[in-house]
Amino acid sequence: MNMEMRPLAYYAHSFMRQDNQIEVPIPYTIMGFELPIFISFDDIYEFINLQEISANCILVYMRYLEELCRINGQAEKFVFVSPTLISPVRIDTEDAGMRDRADSLVSFLRDTPKGRLYLVPHNRGRHWVLGVIDP
Repeated sequence: MNMEMRPLAYYAHSFMRQDNQIEVPIPYTIMGFELPIFISFDDIYEFINLQEISANCILVYMRYLEELCRINGQAEKFVFVSPTLISPVRIDTEDAGMRDRADSLVSFLRDTPKGRLYLVPHNRGRHWVLGVIDP
C-alpha cells in the first residue's frame, strides 16, 4: 500500500463500519448544482487497493481538483462535468443510452463560454478516462 494511503486506510478500518458513509458536499461552483455524495467503507478500500472505483470517488477527486484550481487562481479555466452525465449507469444497457448521454453533453456544452476547458470523466466498463473538451 502506498504510504500516503495509510492514514485513510487507518481511518476507515478504525472508525468506519461496513454500513457507515462519509458525506462530501459537492458545491455549486464545480458543476453548476449542489450535490451531496456519500463515500462508503467499500469505496475507500476499493480506492486504496487500486480496484475499480465508483463515480462518487471520481466526484470527490473532482472536488479536490477544483479546490486546488481555486487556491492557485485557475478556477475560471476549468469546468468539471459530472461523470453521471455521460457514463452509463449499467454496462449492459450502454449502447441503448449512448445517444441520450451524447445529447446531454451537447446540451450542457451548447451555451458555454469560450476559453474554458471542460473536464469530462467517463467510464467505459472497468476503466475511467478523462476527456478534455475545448469548445
